[in-house]
Amino acid sequence: MANFSQSIMNKFKTIKISLILAVFALEMAFPNQVKAAQLEVLPKDSQNDFSLMETAEGKLVYTTDSALKPHKVVRAILTAYSSTPDQTDSDPFTAASGKRVYDGMVAANWLPFGTKIKIPSLYGEKIFTVDDRMNARYGYGRMDIWMNGERKTINAFGVKKVDIEVYYTEKYAKVAKADNNI
Repeated sequence: MANFSQSIMNKFKTIKISLILAVFALEMAFPNQVKAAQLEVLPKDSQNDFSLMETAEGKLVYTTDSALKPHKVVRAILTAYSSTPDQTDSDPFTAASGKRVYDGMVAANWLPFGTKIKIPSLYGEKIFTVDDRMNARYGYGRMDIWMNGERKTINAFGVKKVDIEVYYTEKYAKVAKADNNI
């Protein structure tokens, strides 16, 4: 009986050592996956919008959009438009970016597509995205908000002069170092 329990104990030790070596080998072979598994996971019921950003050291961190500072604040003339042929081109439900119109879309000729804006005095923390263009005669400081509604509703919005917070889309790129020995 003693030999049998000794034999079982030796098998458990062998299995335990094999598992430890396997984990170590996996950590050496796949270090990024091990780091990813150790990251803090955000709760699913989180109400905030989060932005994933890369620090100068190459670490990925998240911040709430409300924590970001605007790149600039511009006093702009704001009007509204809808998807009617008299206010758009021949395809009133497709924006200049190629996307279908949606709540939160704005048209501006002076900002790149994808630029995020806020209009705190009218909409608080609501985030709008530039995905459309206006008539070419409108330049810097003019914007249109797309609204789903009848002409009366759109006209009731009127012309407003408001401060716009501009948040440019940040893009990160890894740059490889050149090998001087080539």
